[in-house]
Amino acid sequence: MKRKYSQEEVNQHMSGRIYINTDDLNIFVKRKGICSWTMNLGNKWSWIIMGAELLFITLILLIAL
Repeated sequence: MKRKYSQEEVNQHMSGRIYINTDDLNIFVKRKGICSWTMNLGNKWSWIIMGAELLFITLILLIAL
């Protein structure tokens, strides 16, 4: 069942710096610590966001050359 997980549930599923949970609808999740955010790599929207960022950086580099 897909739903948004609470912070306690996120901490239980966290494996180091990588968070992959296909049942969690959150795109960004807070890790333990100050200003520690990561992306849920089990959510398709996080991959779309990363692809858009990569495309944006590539376009900037191509324009700068």
